[in-house]
Amino acid sequence: MMPVVRIPENVFARLQKHAEPFVDTPVSVIERLLDFYERQRRSSAGGKEPAAAAVKPSVKAFNPNKPPDLTYAKMIEAEFDGTPASNWNDLVAVAHRSAAERFTTYEELRAETKSNIVQGEKTDTGFHYLPDIDVSVQGIDADSAWRNALHLARRLGVTIRAEFEWRDKPGAAHPGKRGYLEWTPAK
Repeated sequence: MMPVVRIPENVFARLQKHAEPFVDTPVSVIERLLDFYERQRRSSAGGKEPAAAAVKPSVKAFNPNKPPDLTYAKMIEAEFDGTPASNWNDLVAVAHRSAAERFTTYEELRAETKSNIVQGEKTDTGFHYLPDIDVSVQGIDADSAWRNALHLARRLGVTIRAEFEWRDKPGAAHPGKRGYLEWTPAK
């Protein structure tokens, strides 16, 4: 049996601000916030895991410019310029939200992205509407999501990282293994 947690309306409204409509649940948003908090704790502790944290399985770092085939790769955690993302398409959405702060018109954003985007709300043919920037972004596979988000990270000069695990399926590049991609701008 799972515990039931009652969330006050004001806290639920705050959670909704961090949710991707039709993708996130309250639990997925809470998990993403906990992941972010725990990473910050590790970072402030000099990169050491807090004593209560479980040891992660070995994670192989890959070249972000030449990533392995990400088919069947499930995202474990990711962030774009410090903002967490819950899955590959969420990483693309977070990247576009960040880019929209710098490229203030739709035309500028359209010129800078490699993703298929349209201005306004479009929810057919795989598009997901991002109401906060009034742009719809078409969903894509993990390989394209990494390439497109990495492209925007380079254009913005911000860090992007993703940890993932391949499902144990035929066609997966490294079934059951974990991988890590990170790109940080030169200082």
